[in-house]
Amino acid sequence: MNGLVTARSPHDVAETVAAIRREVEHRGAAVVAVVDHAGAARKAGLSMPETMVVSFGDPRAGTPLMQAVPEVAMDLPLRIMVRDDGRPGSLMTWQDPAYVGQRYGLTGDQLKVLGTPAAIAEAVAGSA
Repeated sequence: MNGLVTARSPHDVAETVAAIRREVEHRGAAVVAVVDHAGAARKAGLSMPETMVVSFGDPRAGTPLMQAVPEVAMDLPLRIMVRDDGRPGSLMTWQDPAYVGQRYGLTGDQLKVLGTPAAIAEAVAGSA
């Protein structure tokens, strides 16, 4: 997908979401929400593979971005989607920082903030 990056976690969806939460908190950020799309589908009488989105952020990092470019708030807080693709483990997907940065004209340290999902996913993938 254009503008998205995907990596495999060795853990199932629930374990991966728990690992992401731990890694977010370890980095001094906070989990804002966990959206359980499959759970919502079940409540509506529908089915889909386990799919959750973890939203997280740190105002110390996000606020300067929004002060520089208020529209970047459309892409904050940062998010990682975790889904079951029927294979062992699960898939983690997040927005490519270069893609988001290009959209808003962000550079340098501003792009580092947007790279946080990749660093978190890398830590989770390596925690087998």
